[in-house]
Amino acid sequence: MNILIDASNIISGGGVSHLTEVLEATNLETLRLRDINKVYVVGVSATLNKLPSKGWLTMIPMTGGDSNFIKRFVWKKRNFKRLFKEKNIDIVFNPGGSYFGGGLPYITMCRNMLVFETKEANRYDSVLYRSKFLLLRMFQSISMKRSLGTIFISEYAHDYISRFYPKISLKNWIVINHGVSNRFRDNIKKQYKIEEYSSLRPFKILYVSILDVYKHHDKIAEAIVKLNLIDTFPVEFVVVGDKAGGYKEFEEVRSKHPNIIKYLGKVPFEEIQAHYKDADLFVYGSTCENMPNILIEAMSSGVPICCSQKQPMPEFLRDGGLYFDAEDPDSIYKCLKKAILDENLRNEIAVTSNKLSKKYSWEKCADETFDFISICYNQYSENK
Repeated sequence: MNILIDASNIISGGGVSHLTEVLEATNLETLRLRDINKVYVVGVSATLNKLPSKGWLTMIPMTGGDSNFIKRFVWKKRNFKRLFKEKNIDIVFNPGGSYFGGGLPYITMCRNMLVFETKEANRYDSVLYRSKFLLLRMFQSISMKRSLGTIFISEYAHDYISRFYPKISLKNWIVINHGVSNRFRDNIKKQYKIEEYSSLRPFKILYVSILDVYKHHDKIAEAIVKLNLIDTFPVEFVVVGDKAGGYKEFEEVRSKHPNIIKYLGKVPFEEIQAHYKDADLFVYGSTCENMPNILIEAMSSGVPICCSQKQPMPEFLRDGGLYFDAEDPDSIYKCLKKAILDENLRNEIAVTSNKLSKKYSWEKCADETFDFISICYNQYSENK
């Protein structure tokens, strides 16, 4: 069996990380056990350059199609059928979510719940953004409906789409969780009483995430300011992440309290683990995720966590953290205060979450991914 991975719409972020880690964790034995001879990846140069070099893996750059979606779409229309024939492709794997291929069977993935959760998508004021999510919802629904199988990365995503989009009529499907890089794995962070901290050595609360409208940085910032001003806790809010739709509201709070809130901007992915190591508490306030990779990284790092109660966060964190309503600053404040006042509780949840994180590995993700592709293709071949 020869597989073509259509990475044409995987340009940055978690999609690139997922593909890179899966291919890095895959070895020849994994493929041979499933009668896979060769794997080809079609994508833009920036993505292909990040993928590992392996004898069984061939990169096919979309020459002339790097600049925008329309050019990539045209490139595929002109070249895919020829590639299928030249490379003897048997099945296509589309990890990007939307696929309209050239007649071959394919496997797709569900990655972005903003596409399907209209309440969350409607947080955006821009008509352009809402239109984009609507189109993607249509494209991805059709892709899942026509595919041999769909990979979900959380139970929540499967259950939500099955409940609210029954017309998709999923055939084969599976939940395959992403892994976590070993560089994030660390020992449990030693916990101290809040009285042992000071303005010179503040209690650092870390949030790693793009500053988008569904991440609620502003509300978390409000809660942390209250902890400092009302409770006189020597806390510092450290924010790592690129600017997006929620930055303006966050900056309005930060600019009034620059001594409490430190915004570091976008930090290279290779350096993020140092910030986990330096944190005393991690906070995660998202209300729309498929699988929250950043949360898993924090769990692996051994730092205690206060987290949004919105699914799928509890699916992964379980009883390894404390929960709050991310849209309510008072709920966030009470949750953080509870953690800050009890160093034994912080240690307990850090131990639990760290233990839970050990079940997520890229080797497991790679094995399950190629196994599912192989099973779906064999079923298809038998029924042809």
